[in-house]
Amino acid sequence: MTATTALVVSVGPGETRAARLDHGRLTAITHHRVWAADPGAVLLGRMGPRAGGGAMVDLGLWGEGFLDGREVKGDAPTEGAPLLLQVRQTTRTEPHGGAKAARLTRAVALTSPRLALGGRRPGVAVSSRITDAAERSRLLGLLKSMAAKGDSLVARTAAAGATADVLAADLERLRTHWTEMTARADAATAPALVWPAPVDWGGLLGPADPVPETVILDDAVARPALDRDLAQWLDPPPPVRMHPDPDDLFEATGVADALDAALSPVVPLPSGGRLVIEPTAALIAVDVDAGSGSARAANPEALAALPRELRLRGLSGSILVDLIPDGPRLPGPARRALEDALAADPASTRLAGVSRLGLLEITRERRAPALAERLTGPAAQALAALRMVRREARAAPTNALAVTVAPSAAALMRGPLAESVATLTHRHGLCLTVRDDVTLAVDAPPRVAPP
Repeated sequence: MTATTALVVSVGPGETRAARLDHGRLTAITHHRVWAADPGAVLLGRMGPRAGGGAMVDLGLWGEGFLDGREVKGDAPTEGAPLLLQVRQTTRTEPHGGAKAARLTRAVALTSPRLALGGRRPGVAVSSRITDAAERSRLLGLLKSMAAKGDSLVARTAAAGATADVLAADLERLRTHWTEMTARADAATAPALVWPAPVDWGGLLGPADPVPETVILDDAVARPALDRDLAQWLDPPPPVRMHPDPDDLFEATGVADALDAALSPVVPLPSGGRLVIEPTAALIAVDVDAGSGSARAANPEALAALPRELRLRGLSGSILVDLIPDGPRLPGPARRALEDALAADPASTRLAGVSRLGLLEITRERRAPALAERLTGPAAQALAALRMVRREARAAPTNALAVTVAPSAAALMRGPLAESVATLTHRHGLCLTVRDDVTLAVDAPPRVAPP
C-alpha cells in the first residue's frame, strides 16, 4: 500500500469492519453490527421494574437496559408497556466478570454528519464545540428557517461551514429515515430492534484527521452503500478500489496483526521502556516502565504513544497515568503537546491535570465498546465462525457445513444474527448446522467442518 492515509473496509457476515491506516499504522477502527444494540440503535423494549433510582427495560434477545431517574419521571409507562428507546451506551462487560446493562434514553434522535433530528425538547441548537460566535449565529438562523413545528434539531460539530443546501439535504434524509423508523416501530412487537446503529464514521474521520487518500473494499455488493456514506462525510470522497485477492483483507494489510497487538496490555517504547495499560472496573490504569532504557526517554515516548493507544483501543472514562518520577512529571511543552494530541481525538478527550500523587488524570468520552470487548466474547466468536464458514465455502465447493461454538455464541447465531446466517447460506448455497458445545470456551476459536 502506497497511500499515506487509507481506510480499509472489510464486509463480513453480520459485521462491517472499517480501519484507518496512517503511514501504514493502524490508528482507529470501528465495527458496525446492524443486528446489535450498539450506541445509536433504536429498540422497542418493555418497561421493567424500578431499580437504582431508574427502571430496567426488557430488550428481549438484546438483553436488559437501564433508564435513569430523569427518564421515568412524570409520564413513565407502566411495567410491561412497550417503549421506544435509543441506546446511549451499550452493555459493558466488566474486566473481572459481570456486565453493566445498556444505558438507554427515551429521547430518540437520528443523526447525519452535520445534524441531529429528534431529542428531548423541541427547538434548535448548535453544538457547544462550535465556538465561533458568528458561525453559531449563522447556523441557528439556518436551522430556524428549516425546522418544522415541534422539531428538535441540532447542528453537530461537522455542520461548521456547511452551506444551506448541504444542511437541507441532510435534513431531508433524516426526515425520510424518521418516517421509516416510526413505521417500523408501529409494526413491531416488543421487544424488537427497530433501527440499526449508524456506522461510526466520525471515529475514523475526525476534524483533525488527514483526509484518506484511498479506500480499499473487499465486497462489491457493499460498494453503493459505502459510496453514499463517504459522500456525506467527505467532499470529494476518496477513490475506492476493490481488493481482488481471496486472502482476508485485514490479514493482507497488516490490520489483523495490529489488532492482536492492541489486545496486549504492554506497548513497547522505542528506547526499551513500555506502557502497561490495564482497564479496571472503575478506571483505566496506565503505568510507564523505563525497562532497559531511561526515565528521561520513557516518559516523553509514553506521552507521545498514549493518545493513539487510547483511541485505537477505544478506552474511555477516567484514565490515570503513572509516569516515572524523574524530574517534573509534565513540564509546560510536554503538557501542551499532550493536550494538542488529545484534542485531535474525535471523541471528547481532555487532560484534567496532575494529582497530588503525581498521576496524570485524563477523561475520554465513551463512544462505543472498547476494542477488547469487540474482539472477545460470544459475539466475536459467532462472527469469527461466520467468516470461517464463508472462507470454507469459497475455498472448496460444498453444500453443507457445521459450525461449533460456545452456547452463548450459538444463541446469538440463532437469534439476532439469524438473518446474517440466512444471507450467508443463501449466497453460497449452503446448508449450515449450528452446534453448541458447553466444553468450548467462548474465547476459543470456533470449529467448522463437514456435518
